[in-house]
Amino acid sequence: MSPGMPVTAATRQAPHGGPLIGLVSDSHGRVETIAAALKYLKAERCGNLYHLGDICDSLHPESADACVELLRNYQVKSVKGNNDHSIVVNQAGRKTPSIKPETLDYLKRLPLVIQSGRMVMTHSLPFENELGLSCMVGAMHHHHARHFFHRFADGILFRGHSHSPEIIWQNHGGTMLSENILAGQTIGIAERTPCIVTCGALDLSLCMIWSPETSSISCRKF
Repeated sequence: MSPGMPVTAATRQAPHGGPLIGLVSDSHGRVETIAAALKYLKAERCGNLYHLGDICDSLHPESADACVELLRNYQVKSVKGNNDHSIVVNQAGRKTPSIKPETLDYLKRLPLVIQSGRMVMTHSLPFENELGLSCMVGAMHHHHARHFFHRFADGILFRGHSHSPEIIWQNHGGTMLSENILAGQTIGIAERTPCIVTCGALDLSLCMIWSPETSSISCRKF
């Protein structure tokens, strides 16, 4: 993977207003958990909400309609996870799909990557151009991290997929460092940028709040 290659054909959006940004991921079809997390983040005054993929669960497509309806009601911007893609593939062409056509269309149209200012959001890896759909399932290795840091010198990658909250960055000498993030912990990242943040899974009752103003991330258990 050459550092000179474009990282992604990301869906690019202008940065949004609002002092706090709420991030959730890997809800795996748990409707009540999504509802609780979004209600919590709104109460914490998050002006914008993002879901980092695996909204639904491919083994339980019956909850997909309710999951997507919640995201629409809360105006959550989302990227596609591997489970979301699997549901689209599994339901395609069925005479009697088990979920609504508008839900299928919503999942089908989800981008693999969203960029908003210096924030980049994806389910696992942001390299859509190089990896295609496999970027949803690839593990984050050090060479992937270095490639991201090279491409986004001031960037913050927010990702899901791995379920456990973590931050990856490199020091001034180029050594790659990582640290687990505990529920209730707030970390300043001004000195660790560029960095990669795994946000933790909703099915573990975890979410994250990003404050651009204070350049800090906070892992929350709701």
